[in-house]
Amino acid sequence: MLRSSLALAPLFCLSVASACSVDASDSGTEGPDTGDTSATGTDSEPPGESTAESTTGEAFEPFPARGGIVIDRVEANSGVAVAIGRDGAEVPGAERVAYLPARRDTLVRAYVKLPEGWVPRELEAQLHLTGGGVDKVYKAKLLVENDSRDSDLNSTFSFGVKAEHVQPGLKYSISLWETAPGQEDSPEGAMPPQAPYSGTAFVGIEDAVANMRVVLVPVDYNFGACQAKVDGAAIEEEFKRALFQQNALESLEFTVHEPYPVTFNMTEYQGLSRLVSEMSQLRTAEGADPNVYYYGLFDNCGECIGGGSGISSGCTVGLAADITGPDKSDASRRAAAGQLNGGAADTFVHEIGHTQGRRHIECPGGNSQGNDGTYPHANGVIGVWGFGIQDIRLRHPSTHSDYMSYCGSTWVSDWQWNATYQRIRTLSSWDLEGAPAPSDDHRSEGGLLLGAIDDGQEMWWTAPGTIADDAPRSATHTVDFEFADGTTPVAAQVSVRPHGTTLNIVAPLPADFDRRQLQGFTLRAPEGDSAVEPTAVRWLHRPDYFKAAE
Repeated sequence: MLRSSLALAPLFCLSVASACSVDASDSGTEGPDTGDTSATGTDSEPPGESTAESTTGEAFEPFPARGGIVIDRVEANSGVAVAIGRDGAEVPGAERVAYLPARRDTLVRAYVKLPEGWVPRELEAQLHLTGGGVDKVYKAKLLVENDSRDSDLNSTFSFGVKAEHVQPGLKYSISLWETAPGQEDSPEGAMPPQAPYSGTAFVGIEDAVANMRVVLVPVDYNFGACQAKVDGAAIEEEFKRALFQQNALESLEFTVHEPYPVTFNMTEYQGLSRLVSEMSQLRTAEGADPNVYYYGLFDNCGECIGGGSGISSGCTVGLAADITGPDKSDASRRAAAGQLNGGAADTFVHEIGHTQGRRHIECPGGNSQGNDGTYPHANGVIGVWGFGIQDIRLRHPSTHSDYMSYCGSTWVSDWQWNATYQRIRTLSSWDLEGAPAPSDDHRSEGGLLLGAIDDGQEMWWTAPGTIADDAPRSATHTVDFEFADGTTPVAAQVSVRPHGTTLNIVAPLPADFDRRQLQGFTLRAPEGDSAVEPTAVRWLHRPDYFKAAE
């Protein structure tokens, strides 16, 4: 396996533009040429001594910007825009739309408003960060000609704050300075050219660890006339960037697995569903920690996966095991698979989203099923300005749709960002507590029986874990475990895989399962009973059953 960790700082492009090659024509959002220096002075330390000369021939000494310019808004954006300052004051926490994760590159934008009669000229803004063990000044120069606009990074004083300076307890102040002679006699504004108007304000950085662990499994496909092996290393960076930018992460541990052989038909929905089930079994067989996601990536020579019982129209390009829950016992369902095509990275983010517990978002013409009715933005749009901290591009709030929808250009909404951040924090906390694998958590509790049933195809396997006694279960689906000494009925959990009709069955094994002689089990369901022999099950619920997938 190839492992790598992602916690890059491409926003350095905003601090040292000459060191980067961002094509502004691609998005119109390349940041201005700014610099950063270590802070050694007060909240409003003036810029360094200028080489410009006044009309008297003396060296120019910078002074606060004149003429009535004000900073009317300050915004932090590490994926979605969050107003942190407005009208010279701090934005209260209750009015902030999204979390700001710690130790993540973050764009800070100062929006200016100009008075009538403003004389266009270059100014320098100084962002002073303090608190949380940080004492740092970032500086940005900008030719100020008009009021700032959300859609144009070059109209705001934009600072690419490095992850190491984004810490819990962080405070900020921003001040504007003249950079050349000529405005000495201009009047000062009614409000000072700084934000906040006095002192400092909290940025609002969360005090939590936010990591994610993903295993990409490239498929070596050989069926019929198609033989295609996915090169995981070739698409690794694209997939990492897509996932990292749209999740509130400080780091991403991304592993490229050895190629996984597939010799069954991947041009039909049933083949895709089977691959998802095998990804679930693979992560279990390899003893993956409960917070690790597995994703199978296949190339079926461009064939459309459609018809059958998977979808009614169009092509299915990805599938997740379930709308996965937040518990360690849900580990086996942190698995998905997708097709290698032009939108493979977007599909990857979408399907991993399902395994983070996210449902579809409705949008015009999307025709998605199982939509989340609590989504707050009409027509599935993202609702706030998005920003890619790696590609340095803005995403418009009304022309981009949430990535869990089926519509157009996609990005993460503030609502989705907050929801996945909660899941990320929960799963990250397991590493902090030295979380054991599910096998250690539930070794004496019997484990789980999992089934995937679709159009006559059944797959059954076991995994470590348990279901809470108060967890909802089906009133119509029961697994009768048939032992030599009697039958034990167990109510099952039932769900349908997103994008398809595969029926997921999850039932806890009886507590004394491994001490009794199993003769078989029967799934009792309204659509008919199904008897299963022990030899048809892959037994993976105990560590001594673990072995690499064959």
